[in-house]
Amino acid sequence: MAHDSARQRLVLFGGSNGSAGALPDTWEWDGTNWLGTSPVSSPSPRSGHAMAYAAVGNLTVLFGGLESGSILMLLGDTWLWTGTNWFAASPVNSPSARFNHAMAYDAARQRIVLFGGRFGGFGSGTAGDTWVWTGLTWTQLTPPASPTARFGHAMAYDEIRQRVVLFGGSGSSGQLGDTWEWDGTNWLVRSSSNHPSPRYEHAMAYDQLRQRVVLFGGYSSAFLNLDDTWEWDGTNWVQLSPPAPLGRHEHAMAYHAASHRVVLFGGYPTPFDTWVNAFPTTLASATAYGSGCGSPPLGFVPDTNGRPVLGQTASATIVDAPTPVAAVAIGWSNLFFGPVALPATLAGIGMPGCDLLQSADILGLGTSPLTPSTLSFSLAIPNATSLVGLHVYLQAYAFAPGVNPLQIVISNGIDWVLGNV
Repeated sequence: MAHDSARQRLVLFGGSNGSAGALPDTWEWDGTNWLGTSPVSSPSPRSGHAMAYAAVGNLTVLFGGLESGSILMLLGDTWLWTGTNWFAASPVNSPSARFNHAMAYDAARQRIVLFGGRFGGFGSGTAGDTWVWTGLTWTQLTPPASPTARFGHAMAYDEIRQRVVLFGGSGSSGQLGDTWEWDGTNWLVRSSSNHPSPRYEHAMAYDQLRQRVVLFGGYSSAFLNLDDTWEWDGTNWVQLSPPAPLGRHEHAMAYHAASHRVVLFGGYPTPFDTWVNAFPTTLASATAYGSGCGSPPLGFVPDTNGRPVLGQTASATIVDAPTPVAAVAIGWSNLFFGPVALPATLAGIGMPGCDLLQSADILGLGTSPLTPSTLSFSLAIPNATSLVGLHVYLQAYAFAPGVNPLQIVISNGIDWVLGNV
């Protein structure tokens, strides 16, 4: 499956249902229902193929697969889905015929990336090559480092970190449990203290709302169908425990942006069911409140792309600072600081016109100057689910010679609500 972002549809083609062999049908998921299509032309029936949607050109690209019949035939053709019809492409260069490879669209480089698969007579060979689709042809790349040859692996594009993430598969040494990232030039091996067990024929998709790569299922080294769910946050794998489909392999997954859901379809041994993820979500937010003091008043502005999401880094910007000597205080309440009700005037300590807006539980958090009057503040938010919904209050303060007896000004407040999305 692939997500057609222009039309807000998931596109599914082919596969195998066992008794009838490979299928030639095209379906689309609109967020509620599967809709059958009737294209004038279509790829031949196949399974083990791969698809990805290229935002540049608004086309879903399909490559390869395995055509079943009296003789199994590996396919090396490229097809393009416009939303109404399939068209066979005629690239000058192309990967060899193969199946059980993986593809993902690298949006930052505007390329579809293809890696690995099975090739040769009856799929006897295992590939470890990297190709990119430019919109007209396939180009083979020779990166300095690369995953070992494999098939049955899965790939997904991490939009926030602008990397194609690859996990697992099966190679000459059996099932694999390694994680790799493609940065547009090279494959980088990644380590995590915790990670999914080795497996192949699993599926992955990038959840835009949660900003995580989601992995489900697969076939284990003990030949068991797996039913575990994992998320990759760019640094670590974290296992989740949501209500899950039955264990399976050879299923398909993609993210449906309009409904904010990862959608799973089919697999073995349950080839006809559809699942959507329904993780409880709390939206992280950052809201400015109150006012600062000074002339002009010291300001503290939440960063749009720096919300306090668990496992990520939240940020804000100090503006109109009289000097670049500034810091941040955080607290757990905007109602009381000990016995003192908030907001509380600071005139009594030499800061007339300035108000304390939060409990100053932690003082002296560092900032980084951007300009003589602008500074940045950032804080890593722990990836602990117990923190979801917690309010954290912040105020900045800066050295201000001659402004008041204490020579310090204080900003407006920021209310961070920690969330998992």
